[in-house]
Amino acid sequence: MRRGPLYVRKMLTRKLLDSFKHALRGAGFCIKNERNFRVHLVAALTACLIAPYYSFNLTQVILLVLVIALVLICEMFNTAIEAAVDLTVKEFDALAKKAKDVSAGAVFVAALCAVICGLFLFLRPEALHRIARDVVSSPYKAGAAAVYCAASYLFVKGFDQK
Repeated sequence: MRRGPLYVRKMLTRKLLDSFKHALRGAGFCIKNERNFRVHLVAALTACLIAPYYSFNLTQVILLVLVIALVLICEMFNTAIEAAVDLTVKEFDALAKKAKDVSAGAVFVAALCAVICGLFLFLRPEALHRIARDVVSSPYKAGAAAVYCAASYLFVKGFDQK
């Protein structure tokens, strides 16, 4: 049976939508189940929220986006590697431990790189003073900052009822 171009287009669109759905499910899994991923997300959002106070140039914005993406991608690969190892190894295995340790080490290196880049980008006393003065000068901004801190804490703490 010959299929027409409309059928082919529908099938390609369906496959594309399914691939996005699977990708979002994977990201959602990391958000729901991986505390360190949530820590990195809060750090990334915080950096993005205070970035406008710094008037970064395009290169600095690109660097910020890349180091945030690097850390999140490494954390997701770490989760995938740990899941694959857990799926195949049921008892202690030195090579399985090495695979998990190396993938965790990759996240550590990426996060350390992000911290160093963050220090270069954000450690400017005049900008930090301007942020503090701006937040303290407005009860709405102070309240929003307090709510953001509380919400970030609860978000990182997690979704389980333990």
